Amino acid sequence: MTDRPPPEVVGRARERALLAAAADPRRTGGTVTVLAGEPGSGKSTLLDEVVAASSRRCLRTAGVESEAVLPFVAVADLLMPLLEHVEGLPDVQREALEIALALRAGTVGSPLAVCAAALGTFASAADTDPLLVVVDDFPWIDAPSQQVLMFVARRLEPERIALLLSVRSEVPVDPGVWRLPTIELGPLSADESRALVAALPVRASPRVVETIVERCAGNPLAVVEIARAAGPDLLVPDDAAAPALPPGSALERTWSAAIDALPESSRTALAVLAHSRTACRVQLEPVFRDLGLGVEDLAPAERRRLVQRDGEEVCLRHGLLRPLIAARTSHALRRRVLDGLARHAPPDLAVWYLAEAGEPPDDELAGRLVDAAHTARQRAGLLAAARTWARAADFTADPGLRAERLLAAATDASMSGGGAEAVRWCERALAERDDVLFAADVEVVRTRTLSWLDPARAVDHALRTADAVLPHDPRRAARLYGETVMPLTMMARLRETETVADQARALDVGDIVILADLCHTYVLVGRRDEAHPLLDDLLLRADGADLLWDAPALATGAQAAVYLERFDDGRRLVEPVATTARQAGAPLVLAFSLAVRSEVDWWAGRWPSAYADVTECVAWADELGQASSKAFGLSLQARIEAVRGDAESCRAHADEAMRLAAPLGVESLLSYATGALGAGALAAGDVAAATAHLERARRQFDEHGARCLPAVPFAGDLVDATARAGDRTAAEAAVAWVAANAERTGSAYAEAIAARGRGLLADDLDAAEGWFAAAHRAHERFAAPYEKARTTLAHAEVRRRWRRPGAARPLLLGAEAAFAGLGAHPWTERTRNELAATGHRASVEAADDTVSLEVLTPQEFQIARGVAEGLSNVEVSAALFVSRKTVEAHLTKVYRKLGVRSRTELAAEFTRRRDTEGPP
Repeated sequence: MTDRPPPEVVGRARERALLAAAADPRRTGGTVTVLAGEPGSGKSTLLDEVVAASSRRCLRTAGVESEAVLPFVAVADLLMPLLEHVEGLPDVQREALEIALALRAGTVGSPLAVCAAALGTFASAADTDPLLVVVDDFPWIDAPSQQVLMFVARRLEPERIALLLSVRSEVPVDPGVWRLPTIELGPLSADESRALVAALPVRASPRVVETIVERCAGNPLAVVEIARAAGPDLLVPDDAAAPALPPGSALERTWSAAIDALPESSRTALAVLAHSRTACRVQLEPVFRDLGLGVEDLAPAERRRLVQRDGEEVCLRHGLLRPLIAARTSHALRRRVLDGLARHAPPDLAVWYLAEAGEPPDDELAGRLVDAAHTARQRAGLLAAARTWARAADFTADPGLRAERLLAAATDASMSGGGAEAVRWCERALAERDDVLFAADVEVVRTRTLSWLDPARAVDHALRTADAVLPHDPRRAARLYGETVMPLTMMARLRETETVADQARALDVGDIVILADLCHTYVLVGRRDEAHPLLDDLLLRADGADLLWDAPALATGAQAAVYLERFDDGRRLVEPVATTARQAGAPLVLAFSLAVRSEVDWWAGRWPSAYADVTECVAWADELGQASSKAFGLSLQARIEAVRGDAESCRAHADEAMRLAAPLGVESLLSYATGALGAGALAAGDVAAATAHLERARRQFDEHGARCLPAVPFAGDLVDATARAGDRTAAEAAVAWVAANAERTGSAYAEAIAARGRGLLADDLDAAEGWFAAAHRAHERFAAPYEKARTTLAHAEVRRRWRRPGAARPLLLGAEAAFAGLGAHPWTERTRNELAATGHRASVEAADDTVSLEVLTPQEFQIARGVAEGLSNVEVSAALFVSRKTVEAHLTKVYRKLGVRSRTELAAEFTRRRDTEGPP
């Protein structure tokens, strides 16, 4: 038996079951199985698993190309441990076998005698212990050993022997092998490839995982070797650093040898495929003709499984082959191939082939690349446009014009989520052109990009540049002051934020960015009376805004509208931003807009929608390496999970948010995450832990200089927790704190919470009823069904405490319906307990009426919402950046969960359920 540890295997369930059955020690007869697959398909790993799991005595060898010329090497590996069984063989067979194994001098007279001796030896040994005989890379063992093993394989039926042979699909082998029972290892599915990445000790963003899945084409060894070479992180910012096979890896050596063994015409044809951006055979044929080739010249590469055909398409089997082939293509041939591809390609593609072949500077080519960049922008390919602008800059002779094109590249990259590229191109642009006004324009892009990557650095650059440009152009200076508002707010430097906002306002208030930033700042520091007219002005200008470039400002304005308790205005501002960002493929803008839309839906009581949006926000932030954006999203996730009763997820997400925020100095998120922990503890009934978390959140909130309680809505939890803890002094202090904020800011939320707290603490029922009436009036001024239900529950609890169960019961029924509709499970249960205490007997409702959209996963919800809005599967897949098959698979689950059978039924049912989410 081998000492190898059992390997971890992903997928291959059918193949593994077949191999396990073939090697089952309970079988009374013999079996032979051929395991076939391309290099890296996992043959050796599956054999390792069988060996590790088998109780049979195992004999194992593997073919080594360099030893294939030595006769009987593989047979010797297998039979030397069985020499005790050779003694009982007939003399002729024993002598022939001993000569073959170099145990005695002489010449092997009859190969048949060696074959029979080998079979006899295996059979004798199997009489004592069932055998498992494993031969890896069978085509590369020596020819005499192949002959012996084929002889044995055809005669195993009566023996207790399981023979496993692995072969490479592209390596020629004795045709008799293919007449044996064969298991063909195809590529892993996309889901299995993703699972393999997840099982490795690496951290990879979703976009990188998809790149690996696509390039490795289901080859597990390719996935593993890339991960091992990359180390613990697989965060790939752009195609230049995209996953590739490490030099000297097993798969790289195997494929390189296969490429080098091809005829020259086949290597030339491969070079065309490696440099082409199309797989269409009709488009490639004229390129082949120009080079004196035909598609048939790919046949040798196809036999070696380097190339595959699918209808009218012909392409490399793996994207990882592209750099290997390109590295083996001479400069002269590469130029000929690219020129040929350019001659027969559409103009926007031809210019890229010319750029790959060309030598800068070349202003004519640069101009053609600029045209291609404009085309890419019009087709909403922001990242493609960014890279085209950058390539145009490479070929531009004039430094000033080159700087402008680099700025255009950085602008598009910033919106598309290419943060590292955007910053790099900004810095290149600044190095090309010494102009303070141009530097201010560059700094706007760099600040906006760095705000989510390194907020302190963003502020430092922006303020220094704003001070420098102020004497020359106050409007540009104002814009830069405005751009620092978001990173300063993230770092909870609100007093400094207010000062900078006032500077910007003194210079210029006509810019949409400045309007949004001023509004956001003033509402956070409690200057709500000044924030409202700024929001009104922003809403008037929003229709004329650029929904991509002005997207951060509109989303910031939408967030300010939420904090001003103007939720409809918030949705009006953020909805078109989210839609446009999705259509344009601008994930950074999309992530922030989804987070803001989630905040709107949180207050509106549409929690499944809010959770789906913030989950997607977190995924994008993770993919883009935006730690602060991810931390913000995780805090919002934790808040929803807290009130839904998912305590474990709430703690995990809140803790991760704080862990991510701390190194970046994003102090503002501490009170978000701590407040979520307090809400979770309160929902779970742990009043002491809730009070500790919420008091800490209040201290953080005050230390940061914040004055806007709706921005971090933990005030209701704080009042509730302290009141229920029985510490009247702490409860009164909490209520006084909220009441002071309500008086200072005029916030309806703060007013409702303060009145609710006073109702809970009232010394008589009449006083309590007065305070609850005030709370209900405050709730009428802002649509927040969850907080309204909390007030209704508190009101009912006080009535029951004062022995008015009949008066409490209608309130409790309303609160129960509201909490159940929201999916606030702990609060629903708490309300039902109160109802039971009033003597109310719950009725059993129909199952259909209890099904909520909460049963859908976030991605299922997004897909269902897209279908409900009338999108086709293809349109939904494009909108959510997933494959059509993913949409179809999730849609099937949505149908089953919601009990519908068609798209029409889904649209009607989804709309009905969505519209009835929350309290009736």
